[in-house]
Amino acid sequence: MSTATPGSARSTGGRVRGLSVAEELANVLRDRILDGGMRDGDLLPKQSELLVEYQVGQTTLRQAIRILETEGLVSVRRGNTGGLAVQLPSEVDAARTFGLVLRSRRVPLEDLAAAVRNLEPTCAGMCAAREDRAVEVVPRLRELHARSVELTDDLPAFVRACRDFHEGLVELCGNTTMQLLLGTAETLWSAHEHHWVDEVPEGSDFTERIRAGLDVHRELVDLIAAGDVDGTHGLARRHVEFAQSHPLEARPGHAVGSLTAHH
Repeated sequence: MSTATPGSARSTGGRVRGLSVAEELANVLRDRILDGGMRDGDLLPKQSELLVEYQVGQTTLRQAIRILETEGLVSVRRGNTGGLAVQLPSEVDAARTFGLVLRSRRVPLEDLAAAVRNLEPTCAGMCAAREDRAVEVVPRLRELHARSVELTDDLPAFVRACRDFHEGLVELCGNTTMQLLLGTAETLWSAHEHHWVDEVPEGSDFTERIRAGLDVHRELVDLIAAGDVDGTHGLARRHVEFAQSHPLEARPGHAVGSLTAHH
């Protein structure tokens, strides 16, 4: 393991500093995790082996591990089968960080909702544009729709099933970047929607709203199956706006909150 070189120097506030050996080692281990095909839960070599492999001291290795722990990429697993366990980043991790940023800026919930209702219809249209939609998209959406139909007597469970349908439109769009970008926003919006439904007064009647929502879901799947991109986009936009109206009306002026650690 070499010390910092001019080629690895970074500019910080007008000053140039070289990377410490611990930072260099953290970079190497990060590349090993993310680019080396490691999976969630895999173990890095034992610390004694890493010391020999990279020719560094224990203090340097501990500092590098601390950097990766702070980033959430590894956790120290105790016991006989312990070691440095890999924790690959997930959409929930991204949503938690994104939520903290939005919360720190006191972004209104309506702002998040507007992003979702502008982007989700694009994903729905992309589902309709997929040439393999009959195999990869439509069966899954019909399955998600059928599940929500079975839960109409349980409002919290029904709302969660409908969120699964909406998130399915994102997951099945065929574009990984859109899946991750909008998936992060969807995760935050879903958390707020779940909070709303948990606070709905007992005895509230959403029968007509539920029936209308299910009709739209069924029509959306039919439009996607037919490959009608424009029709899918337009209906999805109107439906998302309709679906968001109650949570937004119930929380006027509410700001985006961060996800809880147990989400």
